[in-house]
Amino acid sequence: MSQNLDDERFYVFDWDAVFDVDDYLHFYEDTLRAERTDHQVDVLVSHLGMMPGMRVLDLGCGHGRHAFELARRGFDVVGIDRTEGFVELARSEAEAARLPVDYRVADLRSLDEDAAFDRVLCLFDVFGLHRDDENLDVLRRITRALRPGGKLCLDVRNRDWMVRALLPVTILQKGADLMIDRHVFDPLSGRLVDYRILVRDGRTREARFSVRLYHFTELRALLASVGLHVTEAFGTWDGDPIGLAHNRMILFAEKDG
Repeated sequence: MSQNLDDERFYVFDWDAVFDVDDYLHFYEDTLRAERTDHQVDVLVSHLGMMPGMRVLDLGCGHGRHAFELARRGFDVVGIDRTEGFVELARSEAEAARLPVDYRVADLRSLDEDAAFDRVLCLFDVFGLHRDDENLDVLRRITRALRPGGKLCLDVRNRDWMVRALLPVTILQKGADLMIDRHVFDPLSGRLVDYRILVRDGRTREARFSVRLYHFTELRALLASVGLHVTEAFGTWDGDPIGLAHNRMILFAEKDG
């Protein structure tokens, strides 16, 4: 029996459930600790050659943790995110600190800027949530948004590590609350599909989503096809090399010309 190479099951994305602001921050607060953000921004500033006053675009900025820290360090920051609740939180924090961050509710697929930014950030699995043609178009839009010689940091999961180490089920517990994820990797689409169950305050909800996983060589070729050449690549924010021991790929790329 032949397989359907465009099976819709692998593209379902329950966006509002996956990115429910309260649930997301509740379960991921350990990952989002401020000290990690400071270190990640240190890495970005160093490896992107960032100087205060540069105009920076943070794609999928969430509740603004990187954008906020960059603005605090003197950068001119625009942050966009599709989830309005995250943007509201980010705006409130920036206003309280009197930091002039320009936060916008927008889908990265609608990015329409022409040579407007010195640096672009796309961190923590923001890239790869859509279909292959849309993901490629996002890279084209990023390239157009960068000024000549501008630079990008792209942070995604490492497909080689994920396929090798994938667990069928993971459980994250916060007190009496549970986030249960059942994972399936589809080799035809290259997507990791997640069937999520959230149990919180006696209430159970389901959320389903998927993300495209890339090999380093595949992603490097995609970037090159839109005029971005990779200058550095790491497997962790501490500078370890990409490999089977690390689940992430952090790529730094520069726009041609």
